[in-house]
Amino acid sequence: MSKEKIYEYKKMKVNGAVHHLIRESSTSNWIHHNPEGPAIEPIEKGSKEYYLYGIKKTHDEFLEFKREQKGLPWYKGSGANLTRF
Repeated sequence: MSKEKIYEYKKMKVNGAVHHLIRESSTSNWIHHNPEGPAIEPIEKGSKEYYLYGIKKTHDEFLEFKREQKGLPWYKGSGANLTRF
């Protein structure tokens, strides 16, 4: 029995910017989303754009979203610290 992916993640460079995109398994559309930082990061100078689940957010709204999150993300769990000496 194989696990079904809930979403796919893609990072691509387009028009002088790095775009962070996700696609849920139930849809065929890619949307901008990056919970760690800006979803559109200019390579050179320019303004960063923040998106959460395809909805554009201001920098302040994004910071509020980050503050509301509780606990560690699944990939930063305490299980990784058990193998250290």
